[in-house]
Amino acid sequence: MSLILPISEWPAADQAMWHALFAEGGPLDGQGPLIHLRKTSRHSLALRYGQWLKWIATTEPSTLACAPVERVTCKRLVQWLSSLDRLADMTRLMLVDGVLRVAMATATAPGRDWSQETKLRKRLKYHAGRGLQSRKHGRILSSAVLLEAGLKLVEASASRLNHSLYAATDMRDGAMISLLALMPIRLRALAGLELGSSVIVGQDLILVSIPEDLSKTGQPWEAEVPPQAAAALRAYIDKARPLLAQRGQGNISSLWLNRKGNGLRYAGIGPCVARQTLRMTSVRVPPHFFRDAAATALARSSPESARLIRGVLGHKGFRTAERHYIHAQTIEAGRDYASLIARLKENRQ
Repeated sequence: MSLILPISEWPAADQAMWHALFAEGGPLDGQGPLIHLRKTSRHSLALRYGQWLKWIATTEPSTLACAPVERVTCKRLVQWLSSLDRLADMTRLMLVDGVLRVAMATATAPGRDWSQETKLRKRLKYHAGRGLQSRKHGRILSSAVLLEAGLKLVEASASRLNHSLYAATDMRDGAMISLLALMPIRLRALAGLELGSSVIVGQDLILVSIPEDLSKTGQPWEAEVPPQAAAALRAYIDKARPLLAQRGQGNISSLWLNRKGNGLRYAGIGPCVARQTLRMTSVRVPPHFFRDAAATALARSSPESARLIRGVLGHKGFRTAERHYIHAQTIEAGRDYASLIARLKENRQ
């Protein structure tokens, strides 16, 4: 049984509220307060609110007849959270935040006092911190190690292409790992790359151009594939991809193809990258960790290099770059301190 109530099964009042939040129109004629949210953000918000409604329908079905905002109380949210104690703190925060974001944006409750609910969200945020960072311990390899793993996978598969379909997918995965090591784009953008539009292959260079709809910030992003990764990507495009394409039907523009010749889906890319990095490095590294690897590499290089994080990762703001910049300063201070201790020990000998 699903834990999420689909929009089509929401009470009429909730459906009306939801559509009003995203109403089209100009700023002066009834434009919805959440009209600025992108399609993916709206979908995520609908899932969180749908999970809330499913719990309400199960535990207090009589309240479905109430106005949506009246149901959202601090007491009821706490009760909901008690049923979610199996989930990580960050997940619980995201669920409550989604419900509050919908309710607090609703125009029918402009005078509502949200202080208690806001305090609850702050407490959840405090406990969640930056998520469960322990899951990353030992799994943030350097970008150089990841690049080497990808290149070795491409090289090892080249000699087997003529007699093994798995060699073609190995070369594909090696090209993905190599690309992510030097261009750590988000998984949705990676899955959405298409030859001829977002991936332009020239005689001397390969250009990746991520359109607005594949960018989390809503800003287009464009960069030349670094030479180290370009060789691996070109090998896949020229040698392995045609072998995969001929097993499918029609002219598929997706850059990454599966063994049936169809576009490799978003849900399939992560497991491929994680499995191959485990195979090549003995550490399972999912696609998103490549972004941590890049930020860590820049931070450890120097505090000044940490300033490049925003551009490399395609961030809209400087918050992440600033955090790694501070981290880099700490590293530099640690190095200076270690050098000082070493000199003091030498002077005492």
